[in-house]
Amino acid sequence: MTQEQTYLEPDWNDVKRVLVIMAHPDDPDFICGGTIALMATQGIEVTYMILTNGDKGNHNPEITRNQLIAFRKIEQRAAAAVCGVKDVLFMGEEDGFLRPTREIRERVTREIRRLKPQLVICQDPDRYLVGDSYINHPDHRNAGLVALEAIFPAADNPMFYPEMADEGYAPHKISQLYVHGPADAKVKVDITAVIETKIAAILCHKTQIADPENAPARWRERWGEKQLDGAMRYFESFRAMRLS
Repeated sequence: MTQEQTYLEPDWNDVKRVLVIMAHPDDPDFICGGTIALMATQGIEVTYMILTNGDKGNHNPEITRNQLIAFRKIEQRAAAAVCGVKDVLFMGEEDGFLRPTREIRERVTREIRRLKPQLVICQDPDRYLVGDSYINHPDHRNAGLVALEAIFPAADNPMFYPEMADEGYAPHKISQLYVHGPADAKVKVDITAVIETKIAAILCHKTQIADPENAPARWRERWGEKQLDGAMRYFESFRAMRLS
């Protein structure tokens, strides 16, 4: 049933570059793969930043830690390509123990200054419980903190990391921020036209999908919103901020 809630249309008129900062390989595809596919069709340049190496994301004892890290990089690059993303940055923090440390904030700040995105998409640092059956992964929350603390106060303040200017990375302020997860999400992106692209990207993560034949049907049922005319449409929603 469609909820009675007012949503805003996305505004990407001033957006040329987007940085997606997520905890794990596959997070971008589940969270915003449709939005990214739409952006790519409009010529917007998107970069994925994956903060952890994903080395805990499997229960198969026959796969070693180093093999899993390598597999997940391959899978994420393939998924990114499906959505039209040309570059994926792997920051290599240990899966399951991500924290907003001074070191990772500096590294993320450097990339923000280097890439100069107008829009950043990240995860919600305040989302602990999801529905009645899922505890949100601590890396998801901390990935949100890492992103927000790099965006402000660090990325656009020349007093933070002044040596970066000597490297050619001047302070940069983003103009838009999308946060996935808050209950008060107001921007709703209609991804119906690219829902199969999103699904194809997720299926690239073979180490993560236990039932690739039947999972897409469950995803469509879970994500779909039946409209008044009976049609099924699919959306990704974000809390959106404009930073002046």
